[in-house]
Amino acid sequence: MEKKKSKKKWIIIAAIAVVLGGGGYYGYTYFTGKDAATEEMPMEKPSFPTAAVEMGEVKKVIFSSGTVEAKAREEVKPEISGKVQRLLVKEGQSIKKGDVLFTVDSADAQLEMQKQELSILRAQKELAELKNKKDTIHSDKAGKVKEILVKDGDTVTPDTVVAKLTNTDYLKISGKFTAYEAEQFRVGQKVKVFITASLYYIDGVVTAVDLVGKKEQGSGALHSVDVLVKKPGALYVGDIAEVHYTDPKGLLYTSKRAPFELPDEMEVLAGTHGKISKVNFEKDDEIKAGQLLFKMDMTSADLELQEKELSLKESLLTMEQKKREIAKKQVEAPISGVITKVNIKEGESPSSGEPAVVIMDTTSVYFVAAVDEIDIPAIKLGQSVDVFVTAFGNKPFKGKVTELPKEGTKEDKTVRFAVKIELSDTKDMKHGMTGDCDIYVEQKENVKRLPINAVEFLEEGKGSVMVKDPSTEEPTPKEVKVGVEGTDFVEIIDGLNEGDEVLMMNGEGM
Repeated sequence: MEKKKSKKKWIIIAAIAVVLGGGGYYGYTYFTGKDAATEEMPMEKPSFPTAAVEMGEVKKVIFSSGTVEAKAREEVKPEISGKVQRLLVKEGQSIKKGDVLFTVDSADAQLEMQKQELSILRAQKELAELKNKKDTIHSDKAGKVKEILVKDGDTVTPDTVVAKLTNTDYLKISGKFTAYEAEQFRVGQKVKVFITASLYYIDGVVTAVDLVGKKEQGSGALHSVDVLVKKPGALYVGDIAEVHYTDPKGLLYTSKRAPFELPDEMEVLAGTHGKISKVNFEKDDEIKAGQLLFKMDMTSADLELQEKELSLKESLLTMEQKKREIAKKQVEAPISGVITKVNIKEGESPSSGEPAVVIMDTTSVYFVAAVDEIDIPAIKLGQSVDVFVTAFGNKPFKGKVTELPKEGTKEDKTVRFAVKIELSDTKDMKHGMTGDCDIYVEQKENVKRLPINAVEFLEEGKGSVMVKDPSTEEPTPKEVKVGVEGTDFVEIIDGLNEGDEVLMMNGEGM
């Protein structure tokens, strides 16, 4: 709060002077025994010091005590209970925002998250299956139906074999070759098949090559090379033939004689999930590629799809919750700074009554002034401040007001507001140091001024000074217009000129 010295009007001082003068004269006559009426003693006029109006600076200051505080200070506590698993910092260590400070035991949470991940994968797979669900099953092959493996009401998956076909337009022959000879063949390779009874050749294509082989009595190990041929009108199952192949060098490879067989069975897969509603073909039917085989029951598909989508959303929400729980178990630094206190140890649970770790940003500190509620209306952002920290004596530290609080704190019978002051030189300051400050709420330079004790303040913007009457040289009041009322000086706006002298009637601090 701004401090002002008390002032008294010149009338009071004059009265005191008269009383003092009369009392002195009475005492004199009493002790000398002389009649005052017969012998007059001359009275000395009181003299007062003077002050001249000068040009200079006038500052209005609000005084306040306060404390040095770090730019940022965070007390870190874990959000969940548990024992400290790993402590990754120590006191005095510099850290960055986001660095892991310590971890709380999270083995159970990790296991739960892994289970939830599996649950999500399962739900995603089921949902994808439902979205790919078909209302019909068509054959992707052509041939004669040898076997139907499902019936109405059966449930199938994409890999379920629903029927087996044989292709009656083709015959198969398995030629036997030595290991070296078998290595000359590749699947898809064109070969010749010699019909021994009719002595003619037909074209064939290699469909399989057995490179493992099998030992046969009297001939050693032999390898099968399966060849598929289009059936001509006069060729039947059981007819004997040989597989012939001539390599680029003209060398002929000939298999042992073997009978023709029906081709391998062809499996038709469902290719979808669901329940069979109707079978549209019978055994021994000739099936064409693309032909409709089954109709699917789709009555519950939409409801099932909605249920699976809901289940997946629930699993994802649970997963997110587990991740957050694990994140809480890994405690990170909320700010960059220096670790000033560590109150935890590995294997122990943090105390609920104190922070686990304290972090301070010591790159910059503020001075926080406790300003009285009477003075707070005069405080504005950007005002200049001189801060005096107790540890550094009378050395002033320059600063400015950077933050004003929205509410105050009650202390005893007064309310104080924490005003934040940014300092330009803070390298030697420590968090917690005490001091006080002068906040310059109003400041003018190169204006007319008088000492504060030379002016009697009458009302806002008006004052009175004592000047000598030119004729009687008696103290005479004169009204002046005043401006900024500083701690030591007051601005004189009008009524006096530079160099004018006034009496310091309150020179003794009366």
